[in-house]
Amino acid sequence: MDETLLSTENESIVSKETEASLIDSNEQTKDIDSKSHIINAICQNLKDIIKDNSSYADYAPKDQFYLTNVPDISLNDYIKRLVKYNNMNISTLINAIIYIDIFCEKNKYILCMNNIYLILCSSCLLSIKFNEDVSVNLKTYSKIAGVSLDKIKSLESSLYFNLHFGLFVKEDLYQSYFNYFSNYEFPNSKKGK
Repeated sequence: MDETLLSTENESIVSKETEASLIDSNEQTKDIDSKSHIINAICQNLKDIIKDNSSYADYAPKDQFYLTNVPDISLNDYIKRLVKYNNMNISTLINAIIYIDIFCEKNKYILCMNNIYLILCSSCLLSIKFNEDVSVNLKTYSKIAGVSLDKIKSLESSLYFNLHFGLFVKEDLYQSYFNYFSNYEFPNSKKGK
């Protein structure tokens, strides 16, 4: 197990060195506010799933996606980081969430706070490559994700294999997820105000 991943001891996803090495242009940050509702809805949904799974957390596999220590960065900030610095389309993020759901369903996989970060960064990488059809600089992506280059390659291939090499998402499935997250009402929000 690579304990340097997402840790504060070495290169962390919140370290000053990583932050300084990333270019924060207007192009990368455009439309982040318009994506906020969906990002927050996705994060809340993942937290709800993890909370529902909490009684089964001891049964979560201690595989390559499992981190012994949960990272200091919040899940919401981590998702925002992946979206912002990868200039990720919202459709790409939604496809990544669909990949996670398919992966968990096919493998009877239990999501917990110890594995969501690495599963999320792997599914986003696959989704960027497939949905946006762009060449991804893995060295840069590994810095953004806070994961070593070798580990990111291993995680990507493992998730791809466990998805049975199927990355195509049918339009009606995508649309149902998009509608769900777009219209998501947060538990503490008051309708009409």
